[in-house]
Amino acid sequence: MKKAGFVPAPLWVGALLCSVCTPTGTSWSAPGIVTPAQDASSVASRADWYRSLIRKGHASERLGQRQDALADYTLAIENHALSGNDLVQVLFDRGRLLDGMGRPKDALADYSAALSLSPDFVAALNNRAGVYAQLGQLAEARRDYLSALGVADSSERPHSYFGLGRIAEAQGDLAEAREFYNRALAADPRFGPATERLGVLLASRENIGIGATAPAADDPGGGPSNRRRLEAQLQLGAWRSEQRAARGWDHARALASDVLGGAAPRIVAVDLPGAGRFYRLRVTVAQSGSRGLCVALAAKGLDCMLVHD
Repeated sequence: MKKAGFVPAPLWVGALLCSVCTPTGTSWSAPGIVTPAQDASSVASRADWYRSLIRKGHASERLGQRQDALADYTLAIENHALSGNDLVQVLFDRGRLLDGMGRPKDALADYSAALSLSPDFVAALNNRAGVYAQLGQLAEARRDYLSALGVADSSERPHSYFGLGRIAEAQGDLAEAREFYNRALAADPRFGPATERLGVLLASRENIGIGATAPAADDPGGGPSNRRRLEAQLQLGAWRSEQRAARGWDHARALASDVLGGAAPRIVAVDLPGAGRFYRLRVTVAQSGSRGLCVALAAKGLDCMLVHD
């Protein structure tokens, strides 16, 4: 089942609201409770009222009134007047809103409820995958993206491929990440997020993997060579200017200060043939926990790859 309004989760891609306006002249006072004795027209009228409440929620979102929209969607869901496609759509809408409000676990519950009613709802599969990725549940995220690809049309496939590419990056498989980004661009050559990620990978292409340097023979454990062997470099992005790289660090600290701890940034300029100059943002961490740290940063919406000089 295909629905409009796909909005990937914050870690992966952009935002889009349903283009629905508040209906003119609609009264928002709740109808009385419908009893079994009332006729079918009354039941239909009650369902129509809750559909208009969903449209009011869309309008509230457009105005930035998220709490009002949340109240409208919740009322429409909890009064059990809607069924079928209407119920699936409002569950999706509330999940999308909760996701944007920083409540991923609640969003996950709503996406799952929508998918229990409509298992082939591609937007819900993609969005739930994005939430799983935020929560660090990368196997579940990958499963949902692959399920979405099984039923998606050509316009929806780039989102799924892109999500799979981000998972591959988080897991350190940069070759697979490039393959997925290229598939996203094959499906839609104007899909900007995939182009951007390929550019970042290009800027770091000669730094793929972790170089575990063996200690020198005359350095029995305490010198610089051994310290380098016990450390790893994480690259958090590459930008065209040093100022943007510095802002990238501010952004990373704002999103993941609990993960980065006392790590200090290092901005490295590099000139790439045919691509120009990039400024790479790096931090030095203990080698033993570097891969898990990269996954934790990716789950918070940050770029991360393991590199070596």
